[in-house]
Amino acid sequence: MKERKKSSNWYIAATHFLTAGFAPSFLVNIAVSIIVRSLNITSPIILYPVGIISCLLAIWVGVLYSANYLKKTYIIEKKESIVNLSSVYYVLLGIVAMGFIIFTSGKGGGLFSIVYSIVFITIQIALFYFLSMKYVSNTEVSTEIQSK
Repeated sequence: MKERKKSSNWYIAATHFLTAGFAPSFLVNIAVSIIVRSLNITSPIILYPVGIISCLLAIWVGVLYSANYLKKTYIIEKKESIVNLSSVYYVLLGIVAMGFIIFTSGKGGGLFSIVYSIVFITIQIALFYFLSMKYVSNTEVSTEIQSK
């Protein structure tokens, strides 16, 4: 079995955020965009629910994968610290995304896009936080590592 590493909380939190929150959502959004464009779907009645469901599903699968990865790779003594830090990273990315959306909304998006984005990003952050609290767990330190 692979030996677990002792790393700082910020490093484990960054790994969790990138593995669970950023990469899956990014990849799923690209895949859904390609599918939607190839099917030539332009109706917001279809686009918004598909975007919401696919992104939330990506976060759920990403958190499950990341929690398993962290459990196998790192020694986690305070899961709350890891989850809180990774959620802060997610909030910071959300603020950057909101700035981008507000900056580009003048080109036809309008108030609806801004409100929709704020609500959607808030839901993503809340889901990420609660799923992380559920699935990320403290790992026990083996006697080999303690004796070193």
